[in-house]
Amino acid sequence: MKNKLLSMLLAAVISFGLWMYVITVVQPESTETYYNIPVVLQNESILAERGLMIVSERPEVTLELSGARTHLNQLNESNINVITNVSSIVTPGTHELTYNVSYPGTIPSGAITPQNSSPDMVTLKVEKKISKPVQVVPEYTGSVPEGLIADKENVALDYATIDVSGPESVLSQITQAKIYVDLEGQTETVVGEYTYTLCNEAGEPVDSQWVTTSVEAVNLTLTIRRVKEITLVLNVTAGGGATEATSSIDIQPKTIRVSGSEALLEGLDTLEIGTIDLGQLPNDETLTFPVVLPEGIINETGITEATVEVKFPNLRTVTLNVDKIQLANVPEGLVAELVTQVLELKLRGPASLLDGLTAEKITVTVDLAQAQAGTDKYAVQIVLPEDAAGVGALGTYTVMVTLTEAEET
Repeated sequence: MKNKLLSMLLAAVISFGLWMYVITVVQPESTETYYNIPVVLQNESILAERGLMIVSERPEVTLELSGARTHLNQLNESNINVITNVSSIVTPGTHELTYNVSYPGTIPSGAITPQNSSPDMVTLKVEKKISKPVQVVPEYTGSVPEGLIADKENVALDYATIDVSGPESVLSQITQAKIYVDLEGQTETVVGEYTYTLCNEAGEPVDSQWVTTSVEAVNLTLTIRRVKEITLVLNVTAGGGATEATSSIDIQPKTIRVSGSEALLEGLDTLEIGTIDLGQLPNDETLTFPVVLPEGIINETGITEATVEVKFPNLRTVTLNVDKIQLANVPEGLVAELVTQVLELKLRGPASLLDGLTAEKITVTVDLAQAQAGTDKYAVQIVLPEDAAGVGALGTYTVMVTLTEAEET
């Protein structure tokens, strides 16, 4: 049994030796096929200098080669070089070019003979290469919770535009670089890095296989603020027989919507837009006041001015000529002479109080404590009777007084 195994092993060795002898000595020539060898494009940089670029897949070639088995065994798809020179291309279009084949330096020149090649020519599609800036356009999905607002109009981008380069036929379609921002449930300012999609005017993606861009992603900051409705109010000074309670004061709009941080909006329920002195308004009047917000608060309504309509529906106005004018606190050494003898007063109040009010019941007092020698006008104090407590004088009044030095006795 042992001798039989040795005999079989010896026979196998002899057979292998005979086969090697046949393929290396008796039949030294052999043929081998090498598939899908990538073509090297020589002088491609020259195309770029001419404003051209290749827009077809890199070609591949299949070669059928013959030669000694010892040489063919050294070849494979990665060490066979297929080279075509593209420097002859000067215009856009489809071009067919010849190619050369080279082998590793360990193989003697002429040891390999090409038998067949497919394809015979290399086909390249060439287009004009252009560059242009493209605007970055955020597209939002979802929405922030109620009571919040995303300030989309003031979104901050580190790149408002990106530069794109590529074939003219493709870049003519590209009009925007879209980034998609999800706002669903967002309660804090959104800060992030977003990749973009090159799109046409309709917002549809464009095949950008041959396009290169200046940046790969865009950083975005989108502020999210609290929204609040606040009431517009006035500081009202009573006067001229009118109070806020006895007047009709209508502010339009009554409220505005504003936005800002939680800290700024905390406690901001009303906004004072100005002051009105009712004593300076003798008649019904319509006034305007600017709406000025604290720094950091944004007026979401866009209303910059409020209209205030002031009316006195339950009050009446009368005019009385008062001649009871008293001079008080005349400085020592001076003599006061009243130039104004009669003062015309406009008084306003409820009709029930004005009906019984006469000029004789009103006293006008002039305080001369700070007066100096000469003729000048001095403010007066109007004293009404107790039963006319709801009546007031409209406007301010003065009388003219002359002060002279007293003659010594």
